[in-house]
Amino acid sequence: MPKTKRNRSFLPSRQIVSRLTALWVLGITFWCSILLLLGEDALPPNGQLWQLILLALVAKAGGWISVQIRLPGLLGMLLAGMALQSAGVVTIEGKYSDLIKIIRKVSLVIIMMRAGLDLDPKSVKNLKYSILTLGWIPWAIEMCCVASMSWWLLNLSWPWALMLGAIEAAVSPAVVVPNLISLRERGFGVAKGVPTLVFAVTGIEDAISISAFGVISSLIFTSGSLIFSIIQGPLSVCAGILTGGLIGLILKFVPDKDDPYAISIRVFMLLLNGLVVILGFDYLNLSGAGPLAIIVAAFGAGTAFVGQGMPVGQNQVALTFRVLWQFFEPIVFGLVGAQIKVAELPIETVGLAAACVVAPLLIRFLATLVLLTGSSFNAKEKIFVALAWMAKATVQAVLGPAAIDLVKDTEDESLSEAAKIVFIVCVTSILLTAPLGAVLIATTGPRLLKKASSSNLERKRAVRRASSAETTSFLRIENKISVSPELI
Repeated sequence: MPKTKRNRSFLPSRQIVSRLTALWVLGITFWCSILLLLGEDALPPNGQLWQLILLALVAKAGGWISVQIRLPGLLGMLLAGMALQSAGVVTIEGKYSDLIKIIRKVSLVIIMMRAGLDLDPKSVKNLKYSILTLGWIPWAIEMCCVASMSWWLLNLSWPWALMLGAIEAAVSPAVVVPNLISLRERGFGVAKGVPTLVFAVTGIEDAISISAFGVISSLIFTSGSLIFSIIQGPLSVCAGILTGGLIGLILKFVPDKDDPYAISIRVFMLLLNGLVVILGFDYLNLSGAGPLAIIVAAFGAGTAFVGQGMPVGQNQVALTFRVLWQFFEPIVFGLVGAQIKVAELPIETVGLAAACVVAPLLIRFLATLVLLTGSSFNAKEKIFVALAWMAKATVQAVLGPAAIDLVKDTEDESLSEAAKIVFIVCVTSILLTAPLGAVLIATTGPRLLKKASSSNLERKRAVRRASSAETTSFLRIENKISVSPELI
């Protein structure tokens, strides 16, 4: 007799309740510690640190509610920040603006680390030509379209238009990854490696966007020699690849895989090295090199971990970065929402911003279909791949506010206005494409992708379970926490 499918309840599972409770307890404990150390800055209702912690907790709750109605969690976090700002509960300013800049830097490190650690070396090798082609050409086409339209419709100068294009062209891993993992676990697209292709290109695009943002912002605000400005882009790429490769090579041998503290050491080495390269290359005016170095280092380290018997994306190093993202995600997206003053948004600018988002997306969709001509994918799979790369959120939420941070200390009104326009376009793209992208992936995946046969799927799951069990047994020496893949 066939099993009846149980209806999905809106009420959270015991595991989810336990996890959310733990996060709230951690937040309250952290606030109590800050209150005892810093005093009035952590006191409600006007203490800046109090408002920041409250924003993170409310944004986390908003994210959970959003997920329950089948929308991206980041959308609920964004709306929670907007609601708190509109109600006058949260106004982050003054000396804590510098703290927010640091939080965004750390968030970039975690995003890039996750992108690199989740890449499957074997699939990347098999799909290397598709990844190399699709990893930058659709991105470049969309970047040029956004830049041209924003120059024409929003009167941005070409440097600022190109910066906006670089930010806007990046696909959001926060939207794509969870939905693709759900499809992959059910066997959709596994046979031809569709999820791996989408994952790889998403990570590469994020690295390119962040690197391009660093290079273009340096050209706008650095008054250096013309020769250095010309070679800055290629120099950033070379420096990022060499630095990341060196870090990944070191992590292949240090620490020893049999060291009982290997996981903790690897996490700290990746995180601290990531912060050093981000801040160090910023200091050297090579901002674009930092993110590229991080993703190369993470991919090199992940490849070494796979060689040591740890499954891709499921080893404890990758899972630890997922846990870290759980703390930074509500702060990042909540802060973006808190910076949106709905009453002050110019309706005309928002409408033009929507045009600068939608039209380039349609052009990118068609360009991706053309680039997939001659590949092993059938027509339905090509359409799905093109649709999967339409969601924007993560990079836009980090770099949109970063553009405003760049002009905070300037008295040039034209620069401030340009940064404000960049921020409005980024917010508009998140609100328009994040929910649409999540819905498209979830609804079209089962219809457009071929499901792997049950025997092949069960065999792959058995191998993955065996690898995970072996890894867990090896790591139990450290008494580490085990984290569900649902945490993405």
